[in-house]
Amino acid sequence: MRGLKFIEKFKSTQVHALNQQDASSGGCNGCANGSKLSNHKRTKFTGSKSNKTKSGSPSIDPHLKPIHCVKSLADLYRRFETCLESDKSMLFIEQYAYLCGLGDAKLLRRCLRSARQYAGDLHLKVVLSAWLKFERREDELLGSSSMDCCGFILECPKAALISGCDPNSTYDHCKCFEENAKSNLGPIVEKFVCLSLEEDDSVTFCVRDKEISFVRNKIASLSSPFKAMLYGGFVESKRKTIDFSHDGVSVEGLRAVEVYTRTSRVDLFCPGIVLELLSFANRFCCEEMKSACDAHLASLVGDIEDALILIDYGLEERATLLVASCLQVLLRELPSSLYNPKVMKIFCSSEATERLANVGHASFLLYYFLSQVAMEKDRVSNTTVMLLERLGECSTERWQRVLALHQLGCVMFEREEYKDACYYFEAAADAGHIYSLAGLARAKYKVGQQYSAYKLINSIISEHKPTGWMYQERSLYNLGREKIVDLNYASELDPTLSFPYKYRAVAKMEEGQIRAAISEIDRIIVFKLSVDCLELRAWLFIAAEDYESALRDTLALLALESNYMMFHGRVSGDHLVKLLNHHVRRSSPADCWIKLYDRWSSVDDIGSLAVIHQMLINDPGKSFLRFRQSLLLLRLNCQKAAMRCLRLARNHSSSEHERLVYEGWILYDTGHREEALSRAEKSISIERTFESFFLKAYILADTNLDLESSTFVIQLLEEALRCPSDGLRKGQALNNLGSIYVECGKLDQAENCYINALDIKHTRAHQGLARVYYLKNELKAAYDEMTKLLEKAQYSASAFEKRSEYSDREMAKNDLNMATQLDPLRTYPYRYRAAVLMDDQKEVEAVEELSKAIAFKPDLQMLHLRAAFYESIGDLTSAIRDSQAALCLDPNHMETLDLYNRARDQASHQQK
Repeated sequence: MRGLKFIEKFKSTQVHALNQQDASSGGCNGCANGSKLSNHKRTKFTGSKSNKTKSGSPSIDPHLKPIHCVKSLADLYRRFETCLESDKSMLFIEQYAYLCGLGDAKLLRRCLRSARQYAGDLHLKVVLSAWLKFERREDELLGSSSMDCCGFILECPKAALISGCDPNSTYDHCKCFEENAKSNLGPIVEKFVCLSLEEDDSVTFCVRDKEISFVRNKIASLSSPFKAMLYGGFVESKRKTIDFSHDGVSVEGLRAVEVYTRTSRVDLFCPGIVLELLSFANRFCCEEMKSACDAHLASLVGDIEDALILIDYGLEERATLLVASCLQVLLRELPSSLYNPKVMKIFCSSEATERLANVGHASFLLYYFLSQVAMEKDRVSNTTVMLLERLGECSTERWQRVLALHQLGCVMFEREEYKDACYYFEAAADAGHIYSLAGLARAKYKVGQQYSAYKLINSIISEHKPTGWMYQERSLYNLGREKIVDLNYASELDPTLSFPYKYRAVAKMEEGQIRAAISEIDRIIVFKLSVDCLELRAWLFIAAEDYESALRDTLALLALESNYMMFHGRVSGDHLVKLLNHHVRRSSPADCWIKLYDRWSSVDDIGSLAVIHQMLINDPGKSFLRFRQSLLLLRLNCQKAAMRCLRLARNHSSSEHERLVYEGWILYDTGHREEALSRAEKSISIERTFESFFLKAYILADTNLDLESSTFVIQLLEEALRCPSDGLRKGQALNNLGSIYVECGKLDQAENCYINALDIKHTRAHQGLARVYYLKNELKAAYDEMTKLLEKAQYSASAFEKRSEYSDREMAKNDLNMATQLDPLRTYPYRYRAAVLMDDQKEVEAVEELSKAIAFKPDLQMLHLRAAFYESIGDLTSAIRDSQAALCLDPNHMETLDLYNRARDQASHQQK
């Protein structure tokens, strides 16, 4: 196992270790910001991301990274206040682009939902509805169809094809149903045959030797050209028979035109005839007929095969609704449709974009969606490059062009096309995106311009307020102590950056300090779980010959990303598990359950995750294990992985009532509370189980409960506890029941619940019991109870934070400092320390305490508190700015709205 040359993995991939053979022979040329993206030469790339060697250096963030994040958010909110309602949709997309770097899935989904809410344009509605569906990853649900409707207007495929915008109804239920009644052409034709035509009112059109009689005024009413021909000064107005043999219409098509003149219906004909009617309507400017054909053909598009056939007709005849319907199917089939060359032919070339633009269906939004899906699947593919090029061509605003340029730079850098990367990064930087200079410096280094790269990063640090990423970037071009100093300062400014921890861990490993290396990487894993950090720690444990811990981390890693390739992409995670299993004692299913209880009671979420994954390897069909895995991943803040496990649980469910429970959790986690509740109730009606009652209670408890509602939730949880389940889940139910009792003021019942939960090793119940003691004015008992929790979960930042509430100021300060050290993303410690400083009249220090956290996590509560501090010291401009930034994150936060309005009023009064 030690023959894997662990250290070489990282030594060979540091930027300073690269030799000139790795660099491109070309230099870095400047670029004209106004030149078109498509004019830049692109070399063919046939590699795949999975085949590329993983770099030890940090990846370049492909998202927008404003140098002044708070200022950018505040500016967005100001524009929301003054813009037209029709412009709000794209403003929310801009907000989405700025917030992508924060990685908050719920916040990003809210941006997309808001964009869809205010979308009035047909094209915007189609793209955003498909994007929302993609974010829910419904393609991973067995038995689901791309055109399935979730029951709401927001994502309904039929509602997306209706023009107009009503923001107040977007979140309402849609009216999806199939029309089974089919019209029968026979009786209608028979009726028309029976009609007598007056000779003076009729006109006959001939196609070769076939004649079709029309009512003259009926066909004249189809369009102005027909009216002019039949009633104007043309010779046809005097004729009874008109030859139509050379006008490209068949006998069947002309007969269909005659029927349409009488019925105004096209649903009586087969699709081929309707397509001919569409062409006829276009040729003779029959707008009503064209609209009818467009709408009918759009309703026929049911799958990707239909879409690929009909979209060409729609583009040729400029049938906007038909193209929208085809486009909708193609987009709702993502990501699978991304690998269909026929689909990509529709989107990827400049000529294809022009054709889409002719019918109003080429936009920045469309290519933003497509390019993000492509980057997620394979960032270095030619498809990704072409979609990003189209994204740049469709850009109409500065931020849009910046995003396209920067992402093209990131893709070219990963493709090792460094000259092209220089071009795009420099163009993005010239357009005002300072962070793109970091990419430019990387690309310059790769082409041999080491000093130029170092100088470029130095200039950023000297010209702007320092942030963590700046010092991380400069460390790449430093050596020895200077490198470590830069990395330490990067961690101080932004403790969420993982590269400094990884580098320091490897450096300690090179010095033979294996345990110190493990402790270093532990510092970030404890609050920010990622596959790369788990991989590094696994290798460190292998080097220490601690194979059991290495196996734990590898199993946890696979729970996050099942197909992960380790060690330069040369070893699959599954294969490493097999190798490690030779060095540890094999566990039976009973052993695994014992381990799971032990890890769970120790509040070891990563260990619990690993045990469950081991159990799934032995028995992959157990849906309830997938469900447990999803709960742990949610607790570890790995939302995407958690939702994937939940979908797998649903797919592997062995009964309908079980499937309904998992569907309920999926709906609840994606914001569909009523539908989730309906699934829970339906599951209960089929079979009364612990999970169905627990789900219903959980959903109902997630509101402001009155006494009656609380009583009902208590009854549901008690019913759940009477159903069979294991101690792990019953402990959680008892814990939740205790919380409801606390909310109702029934402290004795709550205490009993928590004690019962602790009896079955639900360690987190210590926190609830401490709360009960505190409410009973037993402060020391509350503190001692939290201390018991910390004895079992010594790395729990939340436990330190909670214990601080039950101690004096000095002890609270120590606990909160420890909470921040363990998890710098927790905001309460910063807010508490800032409030204490403010009480001590240390206003500058109070603001600085919040500012250092806001710099790497622009949080609503911290922004609100800093705005309040600014207001109290009379800095109204800063108070207004912070309030606007906070409202950009949550426009309905009432306390911030009050503060914002108050600060604006005061500022206006001062100006007078």
